[in-house]
Amino acid sequence: MTAGIRNVLTIDLEDWFHVTNFEPYINREDWHSCPPRVQHTVPRLLEILAQYHSHATFFCLGWIAREFPHLIRRIADAGHELATHGQEHRLLTRQTSAEFKEQLILSRDAIEQAGGVPIFGHRAPTYSLRQSTEWAVRILLEAGFQYDSSVYPFGPHWDPGLCDSRFPCHLYDHGTGEIAEYPLTTYRLAGRNLPVAGGGYFRLLPYPVIRWAIRQLNQEGKPAIMYLHPWELDPYQPRVSHASWLARFRHYHQLEHTETKLKRLLSDFRFGSIREVFWSARTQRYELDPQP
Repeated sequence: MTAGIRNVLTIDLEDWFHVTNFEPYINREDWHSCPPRVQHTVPRLLEILAQYHSHATFFCLGWIAREFPHLIRRIADAGHELATHGQEHRLLTRQTSAEFKEQLILSRDAIEQAGGVPIFGHRAPTYSLRQSTEWAVRILLEAGFQYDSSVYPFGPHWDPGLCDSRFPCHLYDHGTGEIAEYPLTTYRLAGRNLPVAGGGYFRLLPYPVIRWAIRQLNQEGKPAIMYLHPWELDPYQPRVSHASWLARFRHYHQLEHTETKLKRLLSDFRFGSIREVFWSARTQRYELDPQP
């Protein structure tokens, strides 16, 4: 285990039928007819985190908080941080500012009511915060949010016009203020940002590559910010057989190895929530440069 640096683990709390990858094949109107798996995957994930004395920030869908409030309470009672992932996993690029505000407030209220704690963080589904949706920053600030984690600085996910940093920075709304932004971890190699933070890349990349990238960041005094979905621990989830080959590959490939890789990750590195790593008792704010 790397001494000194505490890295950040984040969990996008959604079920298998919520994912953007399956939007063309599963309508939101049909979600209640899909067999849920979070009542199995979340307790298993909490067991693993407790085993390795690790905490995480859970970016929760408001939909899940309303359907399974006992899971949200269990997450909070285990010492993890709660934040919002929106109400219904709608991309910002497919919402108006009024729709986003409504979804944001609905999700916040559901999560706070279920968890019994205030929340201050937001993550847009599929990292859909762009320069074209910069209006979301103003809405987040007006609603009292202190940080966002919707930037993944590589390839199609990244809009340098909004945030040109691979590391924590501020997003600004002129007139409202600034909000802390915690981008997902990439590694800079040969002039390119390589995605090593988690999700499908965590399943696809050999674990030694991920471990090496995190160690390099930690040696520079920087914490990695990783992410995972509970459904990635579930090789027995239902199959969307009518989805395209690419959609099925992206979702199901190497699910059976995720738990083992996660345990190796938690064994090799120290992990905490965004609050544990970036919260400042001095300023009562989320800050950008945590002490090792």
